[in-house]
Amino acid sequence: MLSSLQLFMTDNSLVHWRIAVNTKKMAWILLEIMVCAIHPFPYEKRCNEIEVPNSEKQALIFLSQADIFLSILMFLRVYLLPRTVLLHSRVLVDASYRSIGALNKIKFQYQFIIKILMNTCPGRVLLILTISLWVVASWVLSVCEREPQGTANLTSAMWLIPITFLTIGYGDMVPHTICGRMVCLVTGVMGVGCTALIVAVAAQKLEFTKAEKHVHNFMMDIHYTKQIKGAAANVLREAWLLHRHTKQEDMAKIRLHQRELLAAIHIFRRRRIKHKNLKDQVNAMVDISKMQMIMTDLDCNFTSSHQDLEKRIDQLDKKLDEISRLILTAIESPQLAH
Repeated sequence: MLSSLQLFMTDNSLVHWRIAVNTKKMAWILLEIMVCAIHPFPYEKRCNEIEVPNSEKQALIFLSQADIFLSILMFLRVYLLPRTVLLHSRVLVDASYRSIGALNKIKFQYQFIIKILMNTCPGRVLLILTISLWVVASWVLSVCEREPQGTANLTSAMWLIPITFLTIGYGDMVPHTICGRMVCLVTGVMGVGCTALIVAVAAQKLEFTKAEKHVHNFMMDIHYTKQIKGAAANVLREAWLLHRHTKQEDMAKIRLHQRELLAAIHIFRRRRIKHKNLKDQVNAMVDISKMQMIMTDLDCNFTSSHQDLEKRIDQLDKKLDEISRLILTAIESPQLAH
């Protein structure tokens, strides 16, 4: 939050920090301080094994109830991960992205970065998110099930969480505590949501706006153009090296540069195809926009023509009524004269 305040002061050329702080921002700052302050009390607890008459040993105390609660609440600090992704993203430090985004009035926030990542590498992002959720939920479940039961160790919890997430449920392991059952319940709900609503909900939430799509397509066009130029330079370099070693009649070098030339040509063709697909996509979007504008104009013209036609029909009705009245008057006047 403090970094966002500094960016706000820089963008608006503010001198004093109090100008950028209002009640809402101050409340967010206090909330972040409270979340980051959650931590188990630092003290040292020694647990000794106590001998019992039946030569069995009591289980060592792992964590107290308060420590477990605070340890789970510490995961609220995960909100710092999107900020880390934003600060380490090339979009934030790229002058081209920032200048074009400023012209289109686009704010580079977490949502825009996530949309870019989901658009460029959706499989990797979903895989990392799913595995991270599995690891966190497994650790929380192992802490909740700290008693010597079936899911007390981390390996058993890491088996139970994916099975619950995927809604398979073999039944070989079950949670015994209320905390563990709540973790499994939340994991099952998340699994159902991810499997059933991933296409319907995520596609709508992660859809680019018109301005964002324009900026992203423009930057991807520049990126593909740079890649094509680099691939073309590699093709020329390998062709020149092949020609030079052909004159020297060095067969080993000739075969090496032939392979590298073929690989460079393949990369060049593949990048040109990507660039062509991007242009076709942009042209299709432009054609759809033009078609929408044409249909809107036709609809407006049809509506205005329909209204003019109704007005003319009303005028014809009035004139017909007047003609009928004049005819009746002309017929009745000779009869009155006789």
